Amino acid sequence: MKHALRLLLILALILGGSVLIRLTRENGRLAEEIAQLEAELGRMSIDDADRIYLVEIETPQVPPEVASHVDRVWQFRCYIPPGYDFMRMSGGGRVAENGIYHSGSFGSSSGSPNPEATHELLTISFQKKDNRLVVFDCFGGSAGTTSWHRFNHEQFDDSLVVQKLAASNQRPQSFDQDTILPLLKTYDPSTAEKKEVAGKKFTTYAGGLFVLFPKTRESEFNQLRKGVTPSDFDPSWVASEVSDE
Repeated sequence: MKHALRLLLILALILGGSVLIRLTRENGRLAEEIAQLEAELGRMSIDDADRIYLVEIETPQVPPEVASHVDRVWQFRCYIPPGYDFMRMSGGGRVAENGIYHSGSFGSSSGSPNPEATHELLTISFQKKDNRLVVFDCFGGSAGTTSWHRFNHEQFDDSLVVQKLAASNQRPQSFDQDTILPLLKTYDPSTAEKKEVAGKKFTTYAGGLFVLFPKTRESEFNQLRKGVTPSDFDPSWVASEVSDE
């Protein structure tokens, strides 16, 4: 009887050891996969499931056959909270250093809010063609292409100013769902022109921007884009860029 119990105990120890080894290996494999995903998609900890989170990917994941045809590319990982009802806008023309003023051609789109939280990858790339930029953006399963004109082609690489809401060397940024998010703005400072809109004077530049904004702010967004300040405007409605290239 004692020998049988001892044998069962030994078998249990052997079985438990093999399970522990297998679990350790599996945990190691999962840790490697998580590390790889964080390297590719950016590390993001969600502290408040009702806020929007954004982090820039340090090394954009672009297929070689695509990378050879673009001059600049940015990628951002975005956490979209459940029920977030938003629109996106991408356009080139004239922009100001601050705010979301934009004069020129643009495209906008929207979709139905997702009842569950999602992680989306935003990719924005530029291709130089003569004195314009062909801009490709892909976000949430949809893509678009626009042309941003009047850039100084010869000075493009050295002079282009880039403003973002998140940078790869910073922690993920989070925003309230009511906030207008100018995710990326670029402009050529050598193209400065004075302009007066709605009684205000400011400097505009050849450039463009990509913006996400809640549908509830569509009216205010359109006013701000045209340089008009809504009567009850609060500066907190528009997120401020946290980085410059």
